[in-house]
Amino acid sequence: MKRSLVIVGAGLGGCFLADQLAESWDVTIVELGSRSTQLQQQLRDADKAAITYPHVGSGLGGTTTVWHNGLIEVDETVFQQKWPFPKAELAQYYKQAFQKLAGVCQDDIIQEIGVLRQKLNAFGLPKNLLGLGLYYPRRRINVWHALALKKRVKIIKGEVVDLMPGDSAEIHHLIIKCGNQTVDLAGDVFVLAAGGLGTPLLLQKMAETLTLPALQQAGLHYEDHPSAFVGDVVLDEPLYKLWNFPVASAKGNLRLPLVVQQDGLLISFQLRPASQFRMGPPRNRVKSVLNQLRNEPFKLRNYFRLLSHGDDVLEILSFKYGIRLPTRHYSLLMVAEQPPSNDCAVWRDQQSQAIYRKWNLSPSYVSSLQKSIQQVLLLLGDKVKSATIFTGWLESAFSSSHHSGTARMANTPTQGVCDPNGLVFGMKNLYVCDGSLIPASGYANTGLTIAALALRMATHLRAVH
Repeated sequence: MKRSLVIVGAGLGGCFLADQLAESWDVTIVELGSRSTQLQQQLRDADKAAITYPHVGSGLGGTTTVWHNGLIEVDETVFQQKWPFPKAELAQYYKQAFQKLAGVCQDDIIQEIGVLRQKLNAFGLPKNLLGLGLYYPRRRINVWHALALKKRVKIIKGEVVDLMPGDSAEIHHLIIKCGNQTVDLAGDVFVLAAGGLGTPLLLQKMAETLTLPALQQAGLHYEDHPSAFVGDVVLDEPLYKLWNFPVASAKGNLRLPLVVQQDGLLISFQLRPASQFRMGPPRNRVKSVLNQLRNEPFKLRNYFRLLSHGDDVLEILSFKYGIRLPTRHYSLLMVAEQPPSNDCAVWRDQQSQAIYRKWNLSPSYVSSLQKSIQQVLLLLGDKVKSATIFTGWLESAFSSSHHSGTARMANTPTQGVCDPNGLVFGMKNLYVCDGSLIPASGYANTGLTIAALALRMATHLRAVH
């Protein structure tokens, strides 16, 4: 008889885990609903506003229904300093996840990254300024559909409101709210994959009746990369194809972020082509409409908005049509590592049922970001002929939607919620498999790492259950 696996959440982590175990386990996924913005409606910002909309996603496929995943690994130094195991343990799973998300062998892309590094060095960019490769498949995928899970797993649409522990430190069943009804769902192994803002809420609820030191860590250690267009620069010659390097054989594009280390943090910058003759406000006062255009291609309003977003037109020409204008004018996009929060950053108000997120960018942290901007301009040296730093970049800084750390893995329950295998400390059959598990990501997008961790967890579950 097959063992039963219950997964809460159909995002990247939940879908990849279900894909690996569906043939040998009886897999059930509980998903909040089909609308990608359903969770967003419950969220309130207690500090810095996210600005990005939506910055969380529910529904089958999770955030892959609304965002185009840039595939990048976490830097080796981040593993060495902040993870409970070395990067080498995740290497094979990074390769497998990359193949599934990009449809191309990671080794082939690594070769192309080497080619791009040489070209950027020849252009005049210092070797020590170039970070890890960031690969964008031209076609965005919804992992639920891409992994063909519809006929392979059971799906229950509803909201998990409680996890009920039984004897011997095990979860016995979940309580699910389905419309006006409640359903009890039993299982052998349970995995929380509700995301960096959803999973800690369920753990906090469980902490009301179960005394475990690890549960007191739920909602702490929150990280989310702040992103901002911080200025405009004019280079001494056009970057041309190098800012968004085409990989024709793989049907995707490569970028190599410029990375500096400031006050122990890795802070990345990307050069995006800027309109030489602006028809509207500069980047520091408007947001990109590219994502809205991808998610709502039939909304005519988004196409009219492009008339005042000349920079977005240049990106569309590059990504979709391979047309790259030889401009020397670029906007500087910052995506920064954030130190983990020491306070609880995610909680639910029991009266209103609203979910609160406290995203705090402290003055000392902002000072580090300011210094990193000056550092990257200094390292670019004579390549920059002129630079304008936006005075209001902090106000327009936005969430990268990389909610992580809120149920992080660690070596002890006083440092995090889960052990290095994703098992909640003090429990025998409750795991976490989403962005909340990541102890640190540096400047890297978290999607590839979440998928790799899910593949690694599948190997662990086969071995021990």
